[in-house]
Amino acid sequence: MERLNWACLGIGKYSDLRGGVNAIAYAHAEAMKRNADEFNLVAGASLEQENLDNFAREYPSRGYLDLNELLAKEKLDGCTISTWAPAREEHVLAAIHAGVKNILIEKPLSLTMAAADRMKAAADEAGARLFVNFQRRYGRPFVEAREAIAAGRLGKIVSVDLAQPCSNALDFGPHFINAALFLLDNPAPKAVLAGAEGLGTVPWHGMKVEKRMTATVFMADGSRFDYSATPESSWQAPAIRVNGEKGFLEIWTDKLPGMKSVLRIVTSSGEENPEMDENFHHGDVDHYLNFERCYADLAKAIRTGEKCRVDFEDGYATQKILLAMYESAETNALVAF
Repeated sequence: MERLNWACLGIGKYSDLRGGVNAIAYAHAEAMKRNADEFNLVAGASLEQENLDNFAREYPSRGYLDLNELLAKEKLDGCTISTWAPAREEHVLAAIHAGVKNILIEKPLSLTMAAADRMKAAADEAGARLFVNFQRRYGRPFVEAREAIAAGRLGKIVSVDLAQPCSNALDFGPHFINAALFLLDNPAPKAVLAGAEGLGTVPWHGMKVEKRMTATVFMADGSRFDYSATPESSWQAPAIRVNGEKGFLEIWTDKLPGMKSVLRIVTSSGEENPEMDENFHHGDVDHYLNFERCYADLAKAIRTGEKCRVDFEDGYATQKILLAMYESAETNALVAF
């Protein structure tokens, strides 16, 4: 079969941290390179020529300073949207209207639920398919934790503690919320109660967010997610803890000395710390591992029409909870779904 012609829309600055927060498009490009039998990276768009030149040296592709010009000139099977959050709706809709049938969107998906609904409606009308990039769903710690929970090893789940060791729920919060949903097989939320300090004071993506956030998400099955985002938390601590009636499990951000992995499972049978060379973010050495797996799954979903782990509805559910947290914090009231 012919390879999928793809473009990266939103290429950031080249640096030693490329592929991460400064230039996530590099991680997407590397994932396509590793799945070269499925993907053909043909073009990229950025607001700065220097960004395009640096990107093309590492991942040969045509560069455009105008995203709409790229969409008009290139015949694309799909694209990745990694532009700043406030512009994502505009760029997703532009890709859909240009005839692109497969679109992978970085998180957060949108800044309002109305925007997410408009994207989905436009995609459905055009026969396009949307995905949201939650690459942690392909990490071994998360997959093995999910399997342990599904097997009933923790018994009935009571709560999930989510300790984000940095501020800004819009930036890193989607990872935590989506991971919790993934681990518990996407339970339905019932209501959210949240509080925040310094709403609209911290610069991020051309807008302003909060200094700290805390929230409780009440689920329809009686369990809850307890979430906090504050720089007072530690990266060398459990980021996620799932509490059940028969035990608990933890996913740490990094291994401490003596730990075989970031996954720790404690039940009446004892404690397990299965050995693996992956952490909360990626492989211990390979920083692009989860992106590689994501794109392999993405290609399969596009070829077959089957579901994959980054389907739009999972990203939509995450955004629904995230934006309810902000609404609750702003109104000082419970937000019920």
